[in-house]
Amino acid sequence: MNIYDLIGGIAVILSCFNLLPQVLKGFKTKSVKDISWIFIFMIIAATIFWFIYGKYRNDWAIMLTNSIIFGFAIILLIQKIMYTRKDGED
Repeated sequence: MNIYDLIGGIAVILSCFNLLPQVLKGFKTKSVKDISWIFIFMIIAATIFWFIYGKYRNDWAIMLTNSIIFGFAIILLIQKIMYTRKDGED
């Protein structure tokens, strides 16, 4: 393993879990009103395109990373739908 593999591994970990704090905050506060619909849909679209690209390149790191991010984005989308209906947000 060289330094660039290490840097890539750190980037994968940070990328995978960058939405986790927001997901956890959403569960705690039962509010995601400060997250825009466009933001959520852009992340979902980006992860789908990245996954397709990773599949084309047969790159498991790209596919795995974006699958995890996609999962967190879907959780945010579900939170947005649930909490918007409940509280009349947005």
